Amino acid sequence: MDVFLYQLELCTPLFLMVFLGWGLVKIGFFTEKVTRALSQFVFKLLMPVMLFDLMSKTADMPPVDWSVLIAFFGSCIVVYIIGSILGAKLFKQDSTGRVITGMGGIFGNNVQLGVPIVQTGLGAAAMPTISLIIVFNVLLLWTAATACVEFGRTNGQIDLSKFLRAMINIFKNPIVLGILLGTLWMMTGLKMPKTIADSVTLISQATTPCALMAVGMGLASHSISAALPKALTVTVLKVALQPLCVYVLCSAIGLSEIQTQAATLLSSLPVAVNLYIMAAQFESEEDLASSSIFISTLISAFTVPLTMTFLSL
Repeated sequence: MDVFLYQLELCTPLFLMVFLGWGLVKIGFFTEKVTRALSQFVFKLLMPVMLFDLMSKTADMPPVDWSVLIAFFGSCIVVYIIGSILGAKLFKQDSTGRVITGMGGIFGNNVQLGVPIVQTGLGAAAMPTISLIIVFNVLLLWTAATACVEFGRTNGQIDLSKFLRAMINIFKNPIVLGILLGTLWMMTGLKMPKTIADSVTLISQATTPCALMAVGMGLASHSISAALPKALTVTVLKVALQPLCVYVLCSAIGLSEIQTQAATLLSSLPVAVNLYIMAAQFESEEDLASSSIFISTLISAFTVPLTMTFLSL
């Protein structure tokens, strides 16, 4: 119990920042325009710089075992299939709706919420592992979602031009660029001039509070009651089933303790706003996506410390 209370105390300030952002928008202190601006500021500048900074300093850390991708994305396959089956059997969803339900169970808030939580809970040693997962998460999940939707809508005829555009957009993603550029800089062995390094550090220090506030402010535009049964199903898949699958697969593969902890903690995060973007893009289950984001974030304020407690025992 003492371990759980310690982990809860560790995570509480992070989630308080999230719910503070939500409350400030709800009382009208900030407008939706401010929310969008802060989210763009975090996504396009703060988070890429922070990830660049972290990745550029990983030369002295143990190399990442790429088998962690098998554990993480193996869990994605399992959870996606279960979510798709539940969507069909319980909610009679069409092929696109089943994709949204399945993706909801595996598409977590890995960047804005995940990076601060993992950094706080596990430290810098976990950052190479989650950075590797984040890059492939963007690459694989969006591509897989697009493939599944197009396959279902066109009876197996997939437009290859859409995949080429999707791949180009992935490598234009500021988060991916920050990770890749930081890794390349680390490989050069060069040191940044002190003035630039200090500036990068200042930007990095601003990232966590701004990212957490942006998550909360974004939540204010999502409903908690829309499509409640579906949203609760997705929440269970995301914050309970996926971390369990990741932990089992990491243990079976024999990954190191820090990589097992990093991958499991990352997988325990709530549903990302990307699910709503995906639902809007495919014009299906926007209410499910909206409700899932809010409910899973609310519940994860308890389940994330619980996962950290389990991992620390």
